[in-house]
Amino acid sequence: MLDEEIKKSLKKCSRCALCSANCPIYDIKKDENNTSRGLICKLLGYEKEELSLKEIKKDLKICLNCSKCRENCPAKIDTIGIFAYKNANFFPSKINQKLFLNLKLLPIKLLYFLNFFKPKKKNKLQSNVIYFKGCIAKAQHKTTYLDSLFYTPDFSCCGLPYLTSGDMAQYQKSKEKNIDLIKNSQLVIFDCASCKSAVEEYFDEKEQEKFIFFTDLIKNKKLKLKENSKYKNKTITFHKPCHMTKKDFETIENILSSIDEINYKKLENPDSCCGFGGSYFIFHPIISSLIALKKAKTIKKTSAVLILSACPSCVLGLRYGQLISFNFKKTLELRDFINQEIVIG
Repeated sequence: MLDEEIKKSLKKCSRCALCSANCPIYDIKKDENNTSRGLICKLLGYEKEELSLKEIKKDLKICLNCSKCRENCPAKIDTIGIFAYKNANFFPSKINQKLFLNLKLLPIKLLYFLNFFKPKKKNKLQSNVIYFKGCIAKAQHKTTYLDSLFYTPDFSCCGLPYLTSGDMAQYQKSKEKNIDLIKNSQLVIFDCASCKSAVEEYFDEKEQEKFIFFTDLIKNKKLKLKENSKYKNKTITFHKPCHMTKKDFETIENILSSIDEINYKKLENPDSCCGFGGSYFIFHPIISSLIALKKAKTIKKTSAVLILSACPSCVLGLRYGQLISFNFKKTLELRDFINQEIVIG
């Protein structure tokens, strides 16, 4: 049976269907069984012994964990927490969970191994202003330009892959390590929307005030293209990651719009999902590809030569979407675009 907290959350659902209206899976499949509303109804049916676990297992595995249902829920139901609970309790095999996570993190580990032999710039002395460098950033870059500006503790994974797969023990382990590294800091700087969202979940609203996106540090500065930039007088666009806050997105839009000699074109649905979802594209390749193709079609309408985002997983997803749609537009992390192409006055 379900525990009391989960049952309370399930009973808060008013069946308003705002989750369905914003669900990328429903947008593709048009099947209520795969929406939060449908899954909540199924879990309530399971609790009342009207449905067996066998009858609902397939639908319980389909969630993309994009959190759009939670963001748009008027009852503020923690759907991410509910689905993490069901993964931990309905699919408890530690072998399956570890296999799932190893498949998910294998490309990251491979990149990290290749970068291991590259020289690393020394961090500045320990400071109360720190940079949270995520797993993919560590794998792709021995040193980012934010490493050279701020102290970078040896953070564990933000925990999002463990949480969404239901490995609550490993999630708790990562959470405790990161809390210990963060607790004495005054400011924590992020360049990944997913990492920021996951770490904020550790703390109450007061503590969350010290977590900022790196763009907050440059939003009031004069930015201009470098003289030799290949994007001079070109159109660029930005994909809003599912886990990015509206406030951070608006800051980024204002920054990109303020840069002379580039044309920032807003996407029709900037926060529509890229479909990647970490390893979701491995286990649900058809759904993932259909979402990616839809996103690529929207991007094509902008005539942009460059696509930016602020989540490494999204960047990989956007590149995949460009590949299967034969668009082949360049996709970059916002952090790397700022470092490579922009002069900060």
